Amino acid sequence: MRRAQMNLPALAVALVVLTTVTAMSLGMADRAFVSAERDAESRRVAVGLSERLVRPDEPVTVRSNVLDGAALDRLDGDRLRTLFPVVAEHGVRVTVGDGTVVEHGDVDDGTTIRRIVLVERRQTVRLTPRFDATPAFTLPRRTRTVDLEIRPPDGTTVTEVRADGRVVLRNASGLAGNFSVDVSRYETVELAFDVEGQLPTGSVEVTYHPTATRKAILAVTVDA
Repeated sequence: MRRAQMNLPALAVALVVLTTVTAMSLGMADRAFVSAERDAESRRVAVGLSERLVRPDEPVTVRSNVLDGAALDRLDGDRLRTLFPVVAEHGVRVTVGDGTVVEHGDVDDGTTIRRIVLVERRQTVRLTPRFDATPAFTLPRRTRTVDLEIRPPDGTTVTEVRADGRVVLRNASGLAGNFSVDVSRYETVELAFDVEGQLPTGSVEVTYHPTATRKAILAVTVDA
């Protein structure tokens, strides 16, 4: 009986220790569960946003996996949330290469998804072609569209314009004014003019929009 009474304090201490250890274990397990949930949510949003950013029909792409450099320049936190609702209230950072495109909310750690992309930037070039015996010229770089300002002198009529042999403008009574024509962006284009009379240099002004493309790493980091 005396021995049993002497063991009661030890039993009480053991119960206290067991209770404390159990509570600590449950707390650690709960924190691990919450952390796992956050990681899963961060990954879901990061994967979803990275996929949306490179789709061909998005406002920030030129075509699939080719980002529009000018559109990226206009991307801020509010526009990011409007265009891509998956962002919601999560902390998000989008980088292309070494530069941060946009950062929304707090991003301390999170999950990062990376993709190889191309970034395309369009330039505007204006030139005055010099015509010799044949009123034709080839653009030095590829473009999607060509803007023509045709101002023939008195006594000269431009009746037709061809792009690589394809008729893009025609008017039997004469072409004069500003025109825009679509051409293939996969190759340089030769523009030829059918003319009645002389077409001196300065009669045609050309504006075209060549592009420069570079490879980069798109990184989307989400901290849920």
